[in-house]
Amino acid sequence: MKNRNTLAAIVAVTAIACSSVVVAQGQDAPPLYAAVECMKSTSPGYTSLETDVWQPMHQELVEQGKQYSWSLYWVLYGDRSTCDYYVVTTYLGDEQLNSHSDTQKLFEKVHPKKNFAAAMDKTWQARELVATELWTGVDNTAIAEHRYAVVNKMMARDPDAYERMETQVFKPGHQALVDGGHREGWAMYSLVSPLGSLIPYNYSTVDFSNQLSPVPMARAMMSANPGRDLEKLQQLLDLREQVSSETWLHITSTEAPQNEQ
Repeated sequence: MKNRNTLAAIVAVTAIACSSVVVAQGQDAPPLYAAVECMKSTSPGYTSLETDVWQPMHQELVEQGKQYSWSLYWVLYGDRSTCDYYVVTTYLGDEQLNSHSDTQKLFEKVHPKKNFAAAMDKTWQARELVATELWTGVDNTAIAEHRYAVVNKMMARDPDAYERMETQVFKPGHQALVDGGHREGWAMYSLVSPLGSLIPYNYSTVDFSNQLSPVPMARAMMSANPGRDLEKLQQLLDLREQVSSETWLHITSTEAPQNEQ
């Protein structure tokens, strides 16, 4: 799959978390949104349903400019009792986020020889859509092609201070890990919806990699922040509570539109 140097969660999110869900941020860049769907599979044929039926339909929406990307992930390490798969759809700008498509017409265009009602019945039998979240990208390094996404969910009581910490102090350390060949990228997201006192997190970060071995995090942070001592860097972590961390395995994604390849 061609790397698009994109901004994801999401994943949840994001991303919420392959190379086609994170776009480079600039002052005039449109916001990137990531819709993260928590899926519980109920059939051994669930992944083939996504790749054979739904991925081509999302590819058509990407080609039409109504979506930026679509990806499927499996929870490799984490609690799979609620969600064992995540579907992440990204939208570049408000126009894409608010675009709408007729699902049946889209299906009939992409799968002219298949039966729409039968495909929908098979979908409902193969998985349960448990929950959805909407995230927006805050910052990122460049993202290379990768296999894993470690999704960390955070609660920050002071969002402004937390964003400054991540973007000004910790992002350079993640960049040092990328430059040293230890990671394929890093991204940060802010939760748009749902919100409220019952939601235990409001940010997420995603570490992209092709291997799961430990990385020299302390050394990278010190090399990227030579004017700070390690103890003070550790104290900055008090600006957020790490609520959870999961490792997602990337299964498949849409390709970049034909006019971008």
